[in-house]
Amino acid sequence: MTFSFGKNWQNFLKSFNDDRVKTAELSITEFLQLRSLQGKSFLDIGCGSGLFSYAAFNLGAKQIVSFNLDPFSVECCNYLHKKADSPNNWDIYEGSILDYNFISKLSKFDIVYSWG
Repeated sequence: MTFSFGKNWQNFLKSFNDDRVKTAELSITEFLQLRSLQGKSFLDIGCGSGLFSYAAFNLGAKQIVSFNLDPFSVECCNYLHKKADSPNNWDIYEGSILDYNFISKLSKFDIVYSWG
């Protein structure tokens, strides 16, 4: 049995705003020492609320794949995907990094992000 962080993320999304997005974007760009993610693919392992996937989308990532084991987190990420007008270059899955069958179906990525 695991703790459902996704329920916490659902509460977090009630306070979702542009400032949170800008902070996430700054976190990514400063860490990677890049101005944008233009032309880069971005894998968000354990995507939680989906905030960093949303930030990657805003930063111009060419491909985004987000996944989480917790279905409530996947719901949160889907909510932000819809908020971004459901872009075709952003896919969201329910899955685990510890599931070889799941991860073996993923391609290679320029940026692999996992926080927590």
